[in-house]
Amino acid sequence: MAGIYIHIPFCKKKCIYCNFYSIVSTKNMERYVEAMEKEFKVQGLRFKEENAESRKQKAEINTIYFGGGTPTLLSVHLLEKIMNALHENFDVAFDAECTIEGNPEQCSIEYLTDLKKIGFNRISIGAQSFNNDILHFLGRMHSGKDAFHAIENAQKAGFDNISIDLIYGVYLRSPKDWAQELKTAFCLPIKHLSAYSLTVEENTLLHKKISQRKIENIDDEQSLQEMKMLIKAAEKACFEHYEVSNFALKNYHSKHNSNYWNGTPYLGFGAGAHSFMGTERSWNISNVEKYIKAIEDNVSFFEVEHLTLAEQYNEYVLLRLRTKNGIDLHDLESCFGIEKRDYLLYSLQKINPQYYKHHLQQISITKEGLPLLDFITAMLLFD
Repeated sequence: MAGIYIHIPFCKKKCIYCNFYSIVSTKNMERYVEAMEKEFKVQGLRFKEENAESRKQKAEINTIYFGGGTPTLLSVHLLEKIMNALHENFDVAFDAECTIEGNPEQCSIEYLTDLKKIGFNRISIGAQSFNNDILHFLGRMHSGKDAFHAIENAQKAGFDNISIDLIYGVYLRSPKDWAQELKTAFCLPIKHLSAYSLTVEENTLLHKKISQRKIENIDDEQSLQEMKMLIKAAEKACFEHYEVSNFALKNYHSKHNSNYWNGTPYLGFGAGAHSFMGTERSWNISNVEKYIKAIEDNVSFFEVEHLTLAEQYNEYVLLRLRTKNGIDLHDLESCFGIEKRDYLLYSLQKINPQYYKHHLQQISITKEGLPLLDFITAMLLFD
């Protein structure tokens, strides 16, 4: 079992907070897709050979995720080419979860209906907010009404599994505004919600404006209060808080993102995409033109890092603690030995007991501990 991530880096405008690899351009889309098709062939053969050598069962792909950038800038024709090439080069499960991220302004009923026809069964709509002032501040190109209509269109186009993104911790928003946004979100026909605190990343317009004192810095107390309001509203709407930033109705967890948190192998394709194969991590060139040229010239286009046992343990702890289920001590011992299990239990003694729950063989973070997750995790990692 494994997942596939497809990175589509093209955008019409760069959002103020974005630090993912993307370019404000719609050029070279066809050449980019052709380059990815070649990458599928190379990695598809390698993936099958590695699984055959390790005598594993046939490695099926159970999730496909198109992220960006803005995947919905691609025509249905180009997206279908990618989907067909994936099925030609990989053993894709018949019930694979196939997700595409979409910006509201591209989500017409016609376009979404065609996406459904070519195999997408889940859509993640980048609403970010339903407040026009917030959207303008974030650098989004759509309005609150556009976001509302995009969700409505997705339902009419036949998508049952609809997810949206929201951003909290924006200084322009009052508690009353946030409460209204949450009410709006949970009244819509969505099955999944990803919500992220606005963070200041280097090399973003947000970082630049705060450094120049053109806008206010992030208020951690506001972010904390809005996170608590979010958790309460989600619980009231019967959305399970299954990962620190993710909420879903029963049976609608993101299978693809769960692969990341559970340590399932995944392959990333496209400029700037990352792959993870258990003890090995690799990443492609973060430059569209260099990526295309390297593949066309048949030269290396990615770097590889082999993880030490300590690095694998740290990644295991860091990712598992993000989830509701947390860490299974039996599983941790099976993967890393009794010494690492004992190290974790010893390190836990340094953490306030109200921030975590240790029940039988399971260790998870409590509601009180979630806002301090980064601090808690850092205390448990192996030097």
